[in-house]
Amino acid sequence: MPRNKSLKNLRHHEFELADACEFISSGIGAIMEDDVTKCFSTEEVEEWNFLTRTKYHMNLSLKLEILLWLSVVFRFGMFFLLRLPIGLTSLLWLGITVCVLSVLGFLFPNKQWRRKAERYCTMVCCRLISAAFSAHITIHNPQNRAQCGSVCVANHTTPIDIVMLAVDNSFTLVGQRHGGFMGLIQKACSLAQKHIWFERQAAKDRQMVTKRLKEHVRDPNNNPILLFPEGTCINNTSVFMFKKGCFELGATIYPVVIKYHRAFADPFWNSQEQGILTYLFMLMTSWAIVCDVYYLQPTRIQENETAIEFAQRVKADICRKGGLVDLPWDGMIKRAGNENYLRKLVEDERRMYCEGLQLKEEGTEPNSTN
Repeated sequence: MPRNKSLKNLRHHEFELADACEFISSGIGAIMEDDVTKCFSTEEVEEWNFLTRTKYHMNLSLKLEILLWLSVVFRFGMFFLLRLPIGLTSLLWLGITVCVLSVLGFLFPNKQWRRKAERYCTMVCCRLISAAFSAHITIHNPQNRAQCGSVCVANHTTPIDIVMLAVDNSFTLVGQRHGGFMGLIQKACSLAQKHIWFERQAAKDRQMVTKRLKEHVRDPNNNPILLFPEGTCINNTSVFMFKKGCFELGATIYPVVIKYHRAFADPFWNSQEQGILTYLFMLMTSWAIVCDVYYLQPTRIQENETAIEFAQRVKADICRKGGLVDLPWDGMIKRAGNENYLRKLVEDERRMYCEGLQLKEEGTEPNSTN
């Protein structure tokens, strides 16, 4: 907190009970309804869908017990055994695609037909992956599909979001660099197409990303960029704060809403509790992935509109169309180890509290206007 805003400067202010009322009210409200942490946990379904991972705390009758075990046998013994070969085929196709496109990219780096080959191969790969989850994707307003040289932004629930969108279009992906199986897939994708991966905490990487994004959107022949401005996975009930970076590029923004139907599967990936392979196994043993993809009208930053205001406007449009809750919080709060961000929240609260006390000492109300 800045020194000129510290409590030590309020030497002549006598403490009153009313000074703490705002904190007491905020604390009670946070206890009664936590709008943040519940967005990072699985949303409960209104009706039980016979998935054992769905919490259902009622005594089951004999008939329901029999149906439950029949569903387990059906999903694990039939669905999984049918879906696994399709998933392995998609990985095989990805390997073939990487080899073919790497050679074509080396021999014919700027040929238009090579770009069409990239688009075809990646879309076929994503359609095979979606088939491995028995995905049923409904595309709304296809005339608003993202065009080359633009930026596509969407709400983020799971890494499978990319597949849900890439069955209908080809994108340049931007995201955090991962290790393990996810990192292997990222490296394979980078060999086939140009993608941008970065380390979240590295300042040099952030500068590199900004530079490459600006260079990418300048070329009208490049694939549209796919970004998830929240920066983390939310359980498809809310949308957190959009980072402003992609809204400063001056490119056309194509907003997209991805809305999942949880009656058939739980698509939310809690990366703090689940590994990616465990998560994929969970999806492959669910009933199906059913989702609606809404392409919204493309938009650009308006005159006298800041990048932050532009990001908030796009986020509000996505929330309105998808029936999602618009929350002002930064998704980075999900990461408990991010002490700098949590410390910043505390300092901001202290600063606003001290400003309110100073205004009160001067005889004005914090929200009053002269």
